[in-house]
Amino acid sequence: MKPQSDILDKIRKLLRLADRSRGSTENEAKVALAKAQELMTRHNIDSVLFRMEHGESATASFKVDKGKVDLPKTLNPADMLILSLLQAHFNVRTILMPGGRGTPVDIIGAPEDVDFAIYAFNFLRETFFRCWNEFKRTRTNPDRASYYRGLRDGINSELKAAKQRAEQSYGGDQQQAYALAVVDQTALITRYVDDNYGKLRARAARARRVDSSSYFAGETKGRTIQINRPLAG
Repeated sequence: MKPQSDILDKIRKLLRLADRSRGSTENEAKVALAKAQELMTRHNIDSVLFRMEHGESATASFKVDKGKVDLPKTLNPADMLILSLLQAHFNVRTILMPGGRGTPVDIIGAPEDVDFAIYAFNFLRETFFRCWNEFKRTRTNPDRASYYRGLRDGINSELKAAKQRAEQSYGGDQQQAYALAVVDQTALITRYVDDNYGKLRARAARARRVDSSSYFAGETKGRTIQINRPLAG
């Protein structure tokens, strides 16, 4: 197994390649982020298996850390949907910290997962806004909330399928060992949150009318944004 520093350095290089502000195309950004996500998944699984092979617990070196993204005081409808994707697929917990002129969001997890989740959040936020701006020019009276919801659901479906493909490259016993490790890591994150934030109030989701045309257009687009596909070879 390669040293952790080598793996993380390669992931950071891929994330820099995916930064569109540096001149990469949309396709180059998607490919670079996909490779980084696959490498991150494999790194996490391999790290767990490596520790267990050496007689350590699966979470022996798992450390909980905190990162942050800063959002406007008035959240965009896309923000909560993207945060839900981070919690579902990037091994982190997100906590809104309202107050002042903005809305800071604490991101809790292993340091490398936090770094990747912050990048993925910025990538997805830019993607949501760009896709909506392109879509609304093609329709009469499109519904932004419905489009964003469809976009989220489309991306979510692709991430679920990609996770299954990534895990299937390992044996059944290895998959089970990693699944148990994720449960333990989640418990450590929960304990950290309980110790540092106390009782948190769940943010109630508003019931919204769904415009089917906008929703299905968003879902179709979301299925084309493959963040987590296996590396070739």
